[in-house]
Amino acid sequence: MSQVSPEDRVPLDRLADRSLAVLDALSGEPRMARPDEGLLLLSHRQPTDSLAQVYDPVVCLVLRGTKETSTTDRTYSIAAGQFLIVSHDMPVIARITNASHDAPYVAMIVSLQRELLADLHDIARTKTASVDDPHALRLGTADAQLIDAFDRYLRALEDPNDAEALAPLALREIHYRLLSSPQGNVLRGLALGDRPAKPIAQAIELLRRDLAARLSVSAIASHVGLSTSALHHHFKAVTGTSPVQYQKQLRLLEARRLIQSNSQSVTDAAYTVGYTSPTQFSREYRRAFGRPPSKDRALAPTS
Repeated sequence: MSQVSPEDRVPLDRLADRSLAVLDALSGEPRMARPDEGLLLLSHRQPTDSLAQVYDPVVCLVLRGTKETSTTDRTYSIAAGQFLIVSHDMPVIARITNASHDAPYVAMIVSLQRELLADLHDIARTKTASVDDPHALRLGTADAQLIDAFDRYLRALEDPNDAEALAPLALREIHYRLLSSPQGNVLRGLALGDRPAKPIAQAIELLRRDLAARLSVSAIASHVGLSTSALHHHFKAVTGTSPVQYQKQLRLLEARRLIQSNSQSVTDAAYTVGYTSPTQFSREYRRAFGRPPSKDRALAPTS
């Protein structure tokens, strides 16, 4: 994957400075700001440990520093000037690999809107050959036009009138530029409801709706209108894993959130997300996160 060109470095640095101006008023680590419902600004002043989380459909443009994001089957290193498209809800492990107090990691994360993608599909023509890859995560290098659209989106949010009149236009252009990029094919399938994008999105929605539900693979396949073998094939192509393993990842992540927030005991969290055996839960939790749930429970804040 190519790095940002020298001529695009200036607008990228300008956008990073603009983002930091918003974030510098915030204390704590990481610094996070949400100037708009669909926009998150994020900054870290030092590298981080790996964090397991679920990404919603977004595009993340890294402005400074480097981030590493891993799925079950792939690892992406995202440097300044690169963007990561996430087309489906995806359990990932992410960490900041390059950041310091003088040169912090900075990123803009924009939620992807399926309605905008569908509306723009017919007029956004891919300018270069697209890669035929349905995987939910795709890495690209931002050009000056995409960086400028991000910059105008953030600038428009500085004034209430501009936010109402201009921010939607810049957001629309961001979606247009992404659809026109070599990575746009993964969004085109989602916009049009094509296979495998739409049925896998439906399967993921079903799995996330009730983590404790005991869903068979055949029931999921029937729900999305696929055969069991087709579901396995397409689910693996998009997420890198099987429906059963995907559900397990979601359950463990939610259980960890409940435990770390001191919302529930280890046993209650296990039952809440659908485990019937606390012993099995503890074993799989340790395998996923490198330590037993009891340790995370002991570190949870007290009320």
